[in-house]
Amino acid sequence: MRAAAAASKAAGKEKSRRKGGGGGAGGGGGEQLLTDQVLSLRARLHLALALGLAKSDGGPKKWQSTDAGIQSHVLKAASAFLGCLTNEMLRLPPIKESISDILIALEGILQSKNVSVLIQATDVSLKLVSSVGNLARQYPVLEIVTCLASQLSANQITIAVSSASTLNCILNTLATARSSIHAEIWEALEKTDAVTSVIGALQNYSPDVHPLNYLMEMMSLLRIILWIWPSSRYHVWSNCNLMGKLAQYCVASEMDVAVRVLKLYAALALCGNGAMVLLNNEDLMAKVGALLGKSNPSIARIEALKFYQILLRSSKGCDLLMAAHYQHIIEGTINAMSRDDERLLTIEGCRTALLVLRYAGDHHRLFWSHAIDDVLYKILTGGCTSSHKANQILCHDKLFNMVSENFMDIHSYVWDILGNLAVHCKNEYLSVRKGQDSALQALIHCICSLAADAMQKSNTMKLSKDVHEPALRAVLMMLLSPSGYILSEASSKLLHVLPLGDDCLNILFTSLESNTTRSITASFDNVKIMSNLMSLAGMSINFVCIHCKRNLDVGIVCNDCRDHYSEGLIRVLQNASCQNLSPGPKLYISRILSLFGLCGFPSKLGGKMRRALDDNELADLELLLSNGESLKAHTAIISVRCPKLLPSAKSLGSDGKITDEWGRSFYHVRMSDRVDSCGLKKILEYTYTNSVMVDDDNIKPVRTLAKYCHLKSLQEMLQKEQPRWNSDCPRYDLTAALEPVKCSFSDIILEAQSNEEMKCYHGSCQLSTSHVHCHKIVLSMSCDYLRALFQSGMHESFSEVINVPLGWQALNKLIHWFYSGELPKIDPDCRWRNLNSEEQLSQLRPYAELSSLSEFWFLEGVKEESLSVVTSCLSSTSTAASVEFVVFAAQLGQWEMVEAAVGSVAHLYPKLRDSGQLEQLDDDVLNMLRTEYVSPRGGTVIYSRSSGGLPPWCGAGSHDALAAVRWPSLPGLESHQTAQVIRRGAGRRGEGRDVNVTKQSNAPMRPPETMQREQPQSRARANGRKWPPPRRWRSGIREEQGVPSAKAWQEKRKRTQQQRCALPAAIAASRLQL
Repeated sequence: MRAAAAASKAAGKEKSRRKGGGGGAGGGGGEQLLTDQVLSLRARLHLALALGLAKSDGGPKKWQSTDAGIQSHVLKAASAFLGCLTNEMLRLPPIKESISDILIALEGILQSKNVSVLIQATDVSLKLVSSVGNLARQYPVLEIVTCLASQLSANQITIAVSSASTLNCILNTLATARSSIHAEIWEALEKTDAVTSVIGALQNYSPDVHPLNYLMEMMSLLRIILWIWPSSRYHVWSNCNLMGKLAQYCVASEMDVAVRVLKLYAALALCGNGAMVLLNNEDLMAKVGALLGKSNPSIARIEALKFYQILLRSSKGCDLLMAAHYQHIIEGTINAMSRDDERLLTIEGCRTALLVLRYAGDHHRLFWSHAIDDVLYKILTGGCTSSHKANQILCHDKLFNMVSENFMDIHSYVWDILGNLAVHCKNEYLSVRKGQDSALQALIHCICSLAADAMQKSNTMKLSKDVHEPALRAVLMMLLSPSGYILSEASSKLLHVLPLGDDCLNILFTSLESNTTRSITASFDNVKIMSNLMSLAGMSINFVCIHCKRNLDVGIVCNDCRDHYSEGLIRVLQNASCQNLSPGPKLYISRILSLFGLCGFPSKLGGKMRRALDDNELADLELLLSNGESLKAHTAIISVRCPKLLPSAKSLGSDGKITDEWGRSFYHVRMSDRVDSCGLKKILEYTYTNSVMVDDDNIKPVRTLAKYCHLKSLQEMLQKEQPRWNSDCPRYDLTAALEPVKCSFSDIILEAQSNEEMKCYHGSCQLSTSHVHCHKIVLSMSCDYLRALFQSGMHESFSEVINVPLGWQALNKLIHWFYSGELPKIDPDCRWRNLNSEEQLSQLRPYAELSSLSEFWFLEGVKEESLSVVTSCLSSTSTAASVEFVVFAAQLGQWEMVEAAVGSVAHLYPKLRDSGQLEQLDDDVLNMLRTEYVSPRGGTVIYSRSSGGLPPWCGAGSHDALAAVRWPSLPGLESHQTAQVIRRGAGRRGEGRDVNVTKQSNAPMRPPETMQREQPQSRARANGRKWPPPRRWRSGIREEQGVPSAKAWQEKRKRTQQQRCALPAAIAASRLQL
């Protein structure tokens, strides 16, 4: 009775305060929404909370009651209060305050051992999270996540189900939250072994013991975890027992369970390893294909299509699916696209069809046999035509007007699907689809009109990525179609509207150049580049010289007029090929270049190997022509790039090698009388550089030799054949020369600094240490240091073994860079995230070694590539491995890597400092870590001027975000004086958090270096430890051992550049001495 009277009295006070205007920030028109019932229930709630909620030692509120009766009373009051709230009320400050108090109470009550209380607490938690919805981001839910995750393995099924449901709501709400919030929640889930608990629940599920909602909620929770945190996927796809259970649920269970399993599979398939595990399960793929049938509910068909879309992202996944299940997938996709009454199902069908049609194959025939053009036409006109006219073909102009005036998002899918159908279409596919007044003809004319309209717009900014880019790309693909009907229909339409002529080509090249060199948005670039490429395609099918109007068999300009356009053209098109385009446009650009004589695919490594054409000192192969002329070459390159120029290995090894008067050994190969000298030189140039300029006079002999040497890509270009759309561009790669079969041509051995023994498969090699058989010509073209060493005439230039100051893993990566032009990358996938610290560190160390060696060996690009690889992995690397890598990189003087690693752990500085993990760092690195921790981009905050001025060590600037972050207890601060703290800029971590810091009235504010130094010092002295702790690496010792400190870093780089400039002079001087 007393509690009821007190509640009534408190409610009366609240109503009188509201009638009186409710002064203060909390009062206002919004509080008029609070009804008498809400005010009464809120008053009862706070009276109940007062029984167990209190501040401890002047700190924040905490739940302190362990009495089950009080806990139950609070939970009942909270449930009643939450049940009467509306969406408008949730935004009012008094309601927010009450919800925050409920969360604090739940944090303590969820740790109770009383089963009935826990059941109540989990139910109230679910009710609270469901009520606040997206507003959950405004509350501190991290602690309640920890408590709920610990209840997932509870013996009481009701508790586990409610906990899983609540976590589902929280994680779905926070799915798009900041990465810092995701990191904190994942840490809480790892601490409580939440993923292990969910996996165990799914493995131990029994229909006779557990209710169905237990299985459903656990699968939903696991799905959202897999979707947000990639590292969790490893624990699922690597668990064979769990994967078998999930397959049984999908195949044998009812439809609702199958849909949940499909959603879980879709999240798991985002990992490439998980996708392969799923693809190898034939029974599972057949079951998912059966779910696409018309008899199944739409939700099941939609989820099956989404699952297939993720598997179809890669060409390997598409090949595996199309090999065994193409019938079900294609029929289900077309049936989904044909549903006019369900737009979502139609869109998912279009997305799936687009992914399937990207790749060539016999499945294209099945699409045409199911009248895919009729389906696309109905999608295009379905929302704009009446039912009795749905089967009639509109006139072309009317269709164009309808589409251009009523654009919808699904139209982009129609154009992309039509383009992929056209570019892979064969003549036999259209035996019944072509003809007058057909849907295919209407679609072709409509898209060509839309593309022509985009090209004729005077204002280029009117071009839309969503509207015009798919249409322009589709028309370009039609002009490259192997189908004569599609090509003729598209070209006849375009030639009437496409401006042709000398001025047009000049304008086109100018536009293409501006869009491939200016720094503007990618979408605008892609639209204009597609427009330019489509114009070039239209000119190439006109078979008339743009300049002199002479008829041509192929091309844009005749031979006599080619010089008129050659200046700058190749540069412009090469710039266009370097843009972020798909393989299809890039291959078409290479075809346009071949029309002007430049055949091939230029690469960075090919540019380096161009110098090897004129290098006769390291040549070991001589090609003898019938006219007495001879050409020098290198067996290491020829054996990989053009092995048909060499005779059998037996003849080379027995009597093919001779020694000249200078003591150099050569393989002599006599060429046939029919081999043309100029043609052979062009073949060698293409072999060494992957590109070659071929004049019209040399096309025939070069094409003949290319056919003999099986250089398919060069042969196709010389024959002016259309490239196959979406096929891979040929890469320049010499790594095949390192295989044991090719090692007979090696002339140098690189030995690593490693004690590991290895078995060498080279026939005559007796070395048992870690080493690689290499080729001087390949090494010298990419390394100025090695080239100078081989040409110096010193003792090392005649040695068969060179000791490299690298470990075995680093040497392997270096050799791969020499022979392929790029360093091996680390894929920071779920496997990487689940490696232990030592394994992660062992994979990162080689890149620091390579970065250090690149400064002395003048390896251009290795330092930048190594830094890029390390940076991409640090965000998913364990804290212990990152700290150890900081120490290792600092010892080698790689301060860029140190800075990157420090940035990845700077937000954890207080925790690392307190745990003693930073004692192994030297002063330079510690200062760098402190600076990064307190800097705005590190996620730390600076003081606002609203508190009476910034400290002198804080710079001025704009303030973007206001938040409250837990600051370590700083000396000179009291709790009764508060200074507002605002973070400047959007940091990588911790953005959006608020800090309340207090300043002592007499103590001056000091910089972070001073404040953060005192706490570990006092703690160490209190524990009887020496301070500062002994460190292995100090600045003086580092400089004595040859490792540059941070201050000497810039000077060292300057000296390195001076040494590089002086290298040619040193080589010349050594030659004069010899």
